[in-house]
Amino acid sequence: MYFNPQRSKNTTKWKPPAAFSVIVIVLIVFISGIIKTSIKDSNYIYIKLLQLTIPMVKNTSESADGINLEKISLRDEVAQKLNINFFNPSNLIAMEVPYFRFNETHIEYEESFATFDSFKLNDGSVAKLNPEELQNINDPAKPIKTSPAYNPNLKKTLNQSKPEVLIYHTHTTEAYSPASADSKDENYSVVGVGNVLESELEQNYGISVIHDKTMHSLNYEDSYSRSETTVKKYLQKYGDFKLIIDLHRDSVSNKATVTANLNGENVAKIMFVTAQNSQYYTYNAAAAERLNQLGRQYFPGFCKGIVSYRRGKNTFNQKLSKNSVLIEVGAELNTAQESQASAKYIARIIAEYLNEKR
Repeated sequence: MYFNPQRSKNTTKWKPPAAFSVIVIVLIVFISGIIKTSIKDSNYIYIKLLQLTIPMVKNTSESADGINLEKISLRDEVAQKLNINFFNPSNLIAMEVPYFRFNETHIEYEESFATFDSFKLNDGSVAKLNPEELQNINDPAKPIKTSPAYNPNLKKTLNQSKPEVLIYHTHTTEAYSPASADSKDENYSVVGVGNVLESELEQNYGISVIHDKTMHSLNYEDSYSRSETTVKKYLQKYGDFKLIIDLHRDSVSNKATVTANLNGENVAKIMFVTAQNSQYYTYNAAAAERLNQLGRQYFPGFCKGIVSYRRGKNTFNQKLSKNSVLIEVGAELNTAQESQASAKYIARIIAEYLNEKR
């Protein structure tokens, strides 16, 4: 039916009954309560929609809880709910082209990027190497001129009443060749590397060590929460440590990228990992950076560099201490012998680092 102005003028105005007015008032109060709760829960999109459709709500909620809702963009809120990033066109493409969407990696470490010493690759690179890493990448067996693994000048009297270094393994069963990728046998797992590192630090440098061998990775998804409990136990007993190391191994398809020859011996290369979502990230990153620098100084080609993740799972437990680092020693393609041989070089780097902090 078309609109008739004359009929509209002659129509008697409808007067709402008192009961209807009461219901409207109750609804307004109810909606206002919902809005306040929504603000606390950051559900601003619903408030904005109510503002656009019910003028009375707009008048009562513009500054609820001190938040200026006028500054809230409905477009941005909707985009967030739909996971659309207007500043990243590839995000829109990924929504339409499955190939790009499925190529995203969100398993344990999310939105990663690497930072290494004054070395720049193209913007699309997700991994960067220390400068000397590229010099030997095609010939990892080529001997590199390095310092001796042991520095007797760093040795001090061992004081086991106050441990300085805590070593533990979130992924306790990570293993090396000739074992399978996972093994409970310490002779082939990262625990074996930890055993040698503990021995080197205590016997050659007088650095007291606690090496925890708790099995954290029987249920892989709970590994970090389990190892967090372990670290907290030692922090409560001893206070903080000068260095807390979560010792892992990497996973690669090319052994050459994780193998070096130091002083005529094949060893597994190491890499440091940090988590930006740690409350102590600045301190964790500084520790990793200095350890990496010392590795480059004394053993060129031994340290691959530092990988920093924006959202490490459970912050890799680095939220627990300013002195936390995660070290990857080689990969599953390295032999257990090569990985354990790396321990004496890691010990020297740690000893140099702690000696600077006296």
